[in-house]
Amino acid sequence: MRLKYKLIFFLLSLVLSFLAVSLCYANNVPERPDNPVVDLAGIIDAAVETKLNQYLRELEQKTTAQMAILTIKSLESQSIEEISITVAHDKWKLGQKGKDNGVLLVVALQDRKYRIEIGYGLEGVLPDSLVGSIGRDNLVPYFKKGDYSNGIYAASLAIAKEIADDAGVKISDMPLVKKAYQVERKEESFDLFIGILGVCIGIGILLFVAIFGKTGMGG
Repeated sequence: MRLKYKLIFFLLSLVLSFLAVSLCYANNVPERPDNPVVDLAGIIDAAVETKLNQYLRELEQKTTAQMAILTIKSLESQSIEEISITVAHDKWKLGQKGKDNGVLLVVALQDRKYRIEIGYGLEGVLPDSLVGSIGRDNLVPYFKKGDYSNGIYAASLAIAKEIADDAGVKISDMPLVKKAYQVERKEESFDLFIGILGVCIGIGILLFVAIFGKTGMGG
């Protein structure tokens, strides 16, 4: 019996240790901060952080949507999905109750990873395809140059603009940002044009063969 209890105790210890490790970074993240930007990795310039805090506070005031930014030095063997979900939904509880209209941008410096966590209430405004474009167009180019501060700034403004435009409001003094989906729409329009052109060429060839082929045979 003693061996059985020791085995149970050992298994429970393993489970608790695993849970402790999985929550280690979430526990290091402060409780709901006063400012939307929490730069634990120290990669955001002071002037940029001030502007982002200003824009994101006004965004919440005018739309009720809550956006926050979290930078960390390392994932510490965790997945960035785990950290972003835990912080956004459990620790900071971003978004208004009943609306789930929160957004969290997480950047892990040493792991060179980022994630934009979108609440269900904003999935119509920020679908996966658009969020992916915002990351590729803003975060990736700057991150490749080691300019994390401006990458986070550009991506945050792009996200904030989508939310503000959907609500029909403007954020004071926020620079103009080109909509990410405009690029996608141009690409889709070009693909559609190529497709239609191909069909027209195909029909033209068939008509040519049908008309002149019969003429040749009749001659």
